[in-house]
Amino acid sequence: MNRKGFTMIELLAVIVVLGIVLVITFPNMTDVFKSSKLKSEEAFVERISQSIDSYVTLNSSSIGFSPDGTAQKNYGGSNHSVNVYKGTITINTIINNNIISEKDYKNPGNENVACNKNTEIEVYRDSDYVYCHKIKKDSLGCLTDEYKNTINSDYIVDTCTWTK
Repeated sequence: MNRKGFTMIELLAVIVVLGIVLVITFPNMTDVFKSSKLKSEEAFVERISQSIDSYVTLNSSSIGFSPDGTAQKNYGGSNHSVNVYKGTITINTIINNNIISEKDYKNPGNENVACNKNTEIEVYRDSDYVYCHKIKKDSLGCLTDEYKNTINSDYIVDTCTWTK
Protein backbone atom coordinates (compact mmCIF):
# COMPACT_ATOMS: atom_id res chain seq x y z
CA MET A 1 0.00 0.00 0.00
CA ASN A 2 1.37 3.43 -0.93
CA ARG A 3 0.61 5.90 1.92
CA LYS A 4 1.31 9.60 1.66
CA GLY A 5 1.24 11.47 5.00
CA PHE A 6 0.81 10.59 8.65
CA THR A 7 -2.11 9.07 10.49
CA MET A 8 -3.95 10.96 13.18
CA ILE A 9 -2.43 8.72 15.88
CA GLU A 10 1.13 9.48 14.72
CA LEU A 11 0.46 13.23 14.74
CA LEU A 12 -1.07 13.08 18.22
CA ALA A 13 1.91 11.07 19.52
CA VAL A 14 4.35 13.69 18.21
CA ILE A 15 2.30 16.53 19.73
CA VAL A 16 2.17 14.73 23.12
CA VAL A 17 5.93 14.14 23.11
CA LEU A 18 6.61 17.79 22.23
CA GLY A 19 4.23 18.89 24.99
CA ILE A 20 6.06 16.74 27.56
CA VAL A 21 9.43 18.17 26.46
CA LEU A 22 8.03 21.70 26.74
CA VAL A 23 6.62 21.08 30.23
CA ILE A 24 9.99 19.76 31.39
CA THR A 25 12.17 22.48 29.85
CA PHE A 26 10.07 25.64 30.31
CA PRO A 27 10.65 26.07 34.09
CA ASN A 28 14.39 25.56 33.56
CA MET A 29 14.43 28.18 30.83
CA THR A 30 12.76 30.80 33.06
CA ASP A 31 15.24 30.03 35.87
CA VAL A 32 18.15 30.50 33.48
CA PHE A 33 16.68 33.82 32.32
CA LYS A 34 16.24 35.09 35.90
CA SER A 35 19.73 33.93 36.84
CA SER A 36 21.33 35.70 33.88
CA LYS A 37 19.37 38.87 34.67
CA LEU A 38 20.66 38.82 38.27
CA LYS A 39 24.23 38.20 37.06
CA SER A 40 24.02 41.19 34.71
CA GLU A 41 22.81 43.40 37.58
CA GLU A 42 25.65 42.10 39.74
CA ALA A 43 28.14 43.00 36.99
CA PHE A 44 26.54 46.46 36.68
CA VAL A 45 26.96 47.13 40.41
CA GLU A 46 30.56 45.87 40.27
CA ARG A 47 31.29 48.23 37.35
CA ILE A 48 29.91 51.16 39.39
CA SER A 49 32.05 50.14 42.37
CA GLN A 50 35.17 50.01 40.18
CA SER A 51 34.31 53.45 38.77
CA ILE A 52 34.06 54.82 42.31
CA ASP A 53 37.45 53.29 43.16
CA SER A 54 38.96 54.94 40.09
CA TYR A 55 37.44 58.31 40.93
CA VAL A 56 38.64 58.17 44.54
CA THR A 57 42.13 57.14 43.44
CA LEU A 58 42.35 60.05 40.99
CA ASN A 59 40.48 62.72 42.96
CA SER A 60 40.72 61.93 46.68
CA SER A 61 42.05 65.41 47.44
CA SER A 62 38.87 67.02 46.04
CA ILE A 63 36.53 65.07 48.34
CA GLY A 64 35.70 67.10 51.43
CA PHE A 65 36.24 64.68 54.30
CA SER A 66 35.02 65.48 57.80
CA PRO A 67 35.55 63.52 61.04
CA ASP A 68 33.09 60.64 61.44
CA GLY A 69 34.41 58.90 64.57
CA THR A 70 36.66 55.92 65.10
CA ALA A 71 36.69 52.34 63.88
CA GLN A 72 38.48 49.12 64.72
CA LYS A 73 40.84 47.53 62.18
CA ASN A 74 42.31 44.08 62.46
CA TYR A 75 46.00 43.63 61.62
CA GLY A 76 47.44 40.16 62.02
CA GLY A 77 44.92 39.15 64.65
CA SER A 78 45.15 42.31 66.75
CA ASN A 79 42.73 45.23 66.64
CA HIS A 80 43.70 48.85 66.71
CA SER A 81 41.66 52.01 66.56
CA VAL A 82 41.70 54.40 63.60
CA ASN A 83 40.08 57.75 63.01
CA VAL A 84 37.48 57.72 60.24
CA TYR A 85 36.62 60.62 57.94
CA LYS A 86 33.54 60.75 55.70
CA GLY A 87 32.92 62.49 52.41
CA THR A 88 30.19 62.20 49.81
CA ILE A 89 30.15 62.21 46.04
CA THR A 90 27.46 61.44 43.48
CA ILE A 91 27.33 59.28 40.38
CA ASN A 92 26.93 62.52 38.43
CA THR A 93 30.37 63.63 39.69
CA ILE A 94 31.88 60.40 38.37
CA ILE A 95 30.14 60.83 35.00
CA ASN A 96 31.28 64.47 34.75
CA ASN A 97 34.89 63.37 35.38
CA ASN A 98 34.66 60.85 32.50
CA ILE A 99 35.26 57.83 34.75
CA ILE A 100 32.04 56.20 33.56
CA SER A 101 29.94 57.32 30.62
CA GLU A 102 26.26 58.11 30.83
CA LYS A 103 25.46 55.30 28.40
CA ASP A 104 27.31 52.80 30.60
CA TYR A 105 25.29 53.90 33.61
CA LYS A 106 22.31 51.74 32.62
CA ASN A 107 21.33 48.56 34.38
CA PRO A 108 21.09 45.85 31.72
CA GLY A 109 18.90 43.77 34.04
CA ASN A 110 16.31 46.56 34.26
CA GLU A 111 16.63 48.71 31.14
CA ASN A 112 13.13 50.16 31.46
CA VAL A 113 14.08 52.26 34.50
CA ALA A 114 16.66 55.07 34.44
CA CYS A 115 19.28 55.02 37.17
CA ASN A 116 19.48 57.98 39.53
CA LYS A 117 22.53 60.12 38.67
CA ASN A 118 22.23 61.98 41.96
CA THR A 119 22.83 58.81 43.96
CA GLU A 120 24.90 59.75 46.98
CA ILE A 121 27.99 57.66 47.63
CA GLU A 122 29.50 57.64 51.10
CA VAL A 123 33.30 57.67 50.81
CA TYR A 124 35.36 56.97 53.92
CA ARG A 125 39.03 57.47 54.64
CA ASP A 126 40.69 56.17 57.75
CA SER A 127 43.77 57.61 59.43
CA ASP A 128 45.88 55.03 57.54
CA TYR A 129 44.65 56.64 54.28
CA VAL A 130 42.69 53.58 53.25
CA TYR A 131 39.56 54.48 51.30
CA CYS A 132 36.28 52.63 51.05
CA HIS A 133 32.77 53.45 49.87
CA LYS A 134 29.13 52.56 50.41
CA ILE A 135 25.97 52.93 48.34
CA LYS A 136 22.55 52.50 49.93
CA LYS A 137 20.47 49.69 48.46
CA ASP A 138 17.52 51.77 47.29
CA SER A 139 19.42 54.85 46.14
CA LEU A 140 20.31 53.76 42.58
CA GLY A 141 16.64 53.45 41.69
CA CYS A 142 17.21 51.03 38.83
CA LEU A 143 17.86 47.71 40.55
CA THR A 144 15.15 45.07 40.48
CA ASP A 145 13.55 43.90 43.71
CA GLU A 146 14.79 40.37 42.96
CA TYR A 147 18.40 41.58 42.99
CA LYS A 148 17.95 43.80 46.05
CA ASN A 149 16.48 40.82 47.92
CA THR A 150 19.73 38.91 47.40
CA ILE A 151 21.61 41.55 49.46
CA ASN A 152 21.38 41.12 53.25
CA SER A 153 22.43 44.67 54.08
CA ASP A 154 21.21 48.25 53.76
CA TYR A 155 24.05 48.83 51.28
CA ILE A 156 24.27 47.47 47.75
CA VAL A 157 28.00 48.23 47.78
CA ASP A 158 30.05 48.25 50.99
CA THR A 159 33.82 47.98 50.58
CA CYS A 160 34.62 49.02 54.17
CA THR A 161 36.32 46.23 56.10
CA TRP A 162 36.71 47.91 59.48
CA THR A 163 33.97 48.01 62.10
CA LYS A 164 32.60 51.09 63.81
